[in-house]
Amino acid sequence: MGVLRNLILALVTLLGIALLFVTVTWKWLSYELIPNRVYDIGQIQNMSFDYIVVGAGTAGCVLANRLSADANHSVLLIEAGDVFGAASIVPLFSTAMQQTEVDWAFRTTPQKHSSHGLINNQQFLPRGRGLGGSGQINYMLHFTGIEQDFDRWQQLGAPDWGYAQLKPYLEKHEQEHQPKSVPPEGVDLLDVGCGTAGSRKDDEIFEQNQYPTFIQSDKSPQLEFCSKTSPPTTVEPKLHVTPVRTDENLLAKAFTDVGLELSSEYRFEAAKYTIRKGVRWSSYHAYLRQAFGRPNLYILTNTVSQKILFDDRKRATGVRISDEDENPVELKANKEIILSAGAIQTPQLLKLSGVGPALELRRHRIPLVHDSPNVGQNYFDHLNLPLFVSINTSASVTLTKVLDIRSLKSYLRDGKGVLSTTAVAGIGSNARSGGHSGIILFGMGSVDEQALRHVSNMDESTFRAFFPLHHNTSQEGFLMLNTCHHPKSRGAVYLRDLKANSSPFINPNYLKDRFDIDCMIKAIRTAAKTVNSVAFQKLGAKLHWPMLKRCANFGPYEEDFKTNRPSERYLECILRISALTGHHPGGTAAIGANSDAPIDNELRVNGVCGLRVVDGSVFPAPVSGTPNSVIVAVAERAADVILRDKV
Repeated sequence: MGVLRNLILALVTLLGIALLFVTVTWKWLSYELIPNRVYDIGQIQNMSFDYIVVGAGTAGCVLANRLSADANHSVLLIEAGDVFGAASIVPLFSTAMQQTEVDWAFRTTPQKHSSHGLINNQQFLPRGRGLGGSGQINYMLHFTGIEQDFDRWQQLGAPDWGYAQLKPYLEKHEQEHQPKSVPPEGVDLLDVGCGTAGSRKDDEIFEQNQYPTFIQSDKSPQLEFCSKTSPPTTVEPKLHVTPVRTDENLLAKAFTDVGLELSSEYRFEAAKYTIRKGVRWSSYHAYLRQAFGRPNLYILTNTVSQKILFDDRKRATGVRISDEDENPVELKANKEIILSAGAIQTPQLLKLSGVGPALELRRHRIPLVHDSPNVGQNYFDHLNLPLFVSINTSASVTLTKVLDIRSLKSYLRDGKGVLSTTAVAGIGSNARSGGHSGIILFGMGSVDEQALRHVSNMDESTFRAFFPLHHNTSQEGFLMLNTCHHPKSRGAVYLRDLKANSSPFINPNYLKDRFDIDCMIKAIRTAAKTVNSVAFQKLGAKLHWPMLKRCANFGPYEEDFKTNRPSERYLECILRISALTGHHPGGTAAIGANSDAPIDNELRVNGVCGLRVVDGSVFPAPVSGTPNSVIVAVAERAADVILRDKV
């Protein structure tokens, strides 16, 4: 018995040591050394800054880099959250970050026209809370819009934001990195960043990185951790775009083949990610990190901005924040304040500051600075209807593969494998629908019920109807996400109370406009054609139409499973039950040509001075896909506009 007791004690001790090692390693990977970080508000309380940027999300990171590039400009970046940690850099862990402390975890009001298969008819609206914002928890899809998207913006009152004006900024991320300066004589650029990394390219050299990077050595691929600092501004800041390779991804190959098989009215392309060698590469990595160490940039984290301060002439003069003891602190701006808090919190902060609909502000007893009736209005978002397709070929991401130790080994060694992508293989659209409808192939064959319901808010019966094979962890297959690129339904964001860190009331009015139903039905028909194609039938593709009690009078019937052409009444029914948010809110402080528009053509807030908005809320209308890279382009151009004006 003594020997057995000693063996058990030794085993427990080893497990404890292993757990401690994993915990310490994970904490170390999550630590980020930020020289610019302000730890004590008292250090800057009596200072003033040329520019104050509120929100370090996708746009805020770009602005912080661009505005601080001139050492003569002092810039303060205020962020409510902190760094995201190691989990955020692993692409497949995107959804794991939702409903955690790094997610604002907003939810809609109960929806009248949609979401009937979700608990309380409410959609979850994840928004990143920390440096990098939602760009740290999104699916990293790179899309720069189509020309018609920006022509539409011009028609809606944004003449300087058309395709011709934005094209240089949109195309920037598709080009090879070019050094902006030459390192000092005797300094090898390749040896300054992360030790002796061999023949690394410019895009592999970044400013301050505690995260792993995947590099090739002379011996074998290995994981290296960087901790040194590169020469300032050696590389033009930009996203790193990685396309899905059709010669390595069977689903992407089949998807692009469908585009050739169907008529020219269909456009099918392999997905592109903002991923660098298996690691998330958001605007935080591409822009903000490059500015680490600049003495004129101050980064204030874990700080909620309470309101914008105005003088008697309606000029924005500063930002009120609270210290750790909830005492108000006022920070002054010499030139401009830029709101980059996102499509939900930018209108919220504008209203709390006295800029918004007079009636709503009066109801909350907020002193009126400027009556701007459309602040918080024009809320739009994409909806996706997931349809599960099973296949009989090993080509997708499954739970079995994710939990296989070989997947972890492949990721750590080569930056490849199922952990290195978000499983999206392709994106398609139908020109016949005017480009309004589209599909996304999400190559996840099996899903965990609790995990997906946790982030989608689906009730049990709805989930099991849409994912009939969820119990099989090795099930091969994919989801067809069916969407309307240009929905006409519009919602609004309203104040809940006077607290800036409270969740506002968010009512998207999903599917209120009949156009959106018809548009999404066209997308579903395109998805069905794709599944019926020769390319996918070779993979044994079978579309599983959800069998829902509420829709039983309309289908699906036995014939529907054979032809993949169920009735429109049935399709409308399943859309209203389980179409899910695409996480692309925008439009709530839109650019417009008239005085009632919240924002003018140069992103200045109408009715006041010294205040601009730069984020997805300024979009007059949605773009035909994921907006993150478009937000980066808008922020780049906004920085040029701001620096040109030099208010």
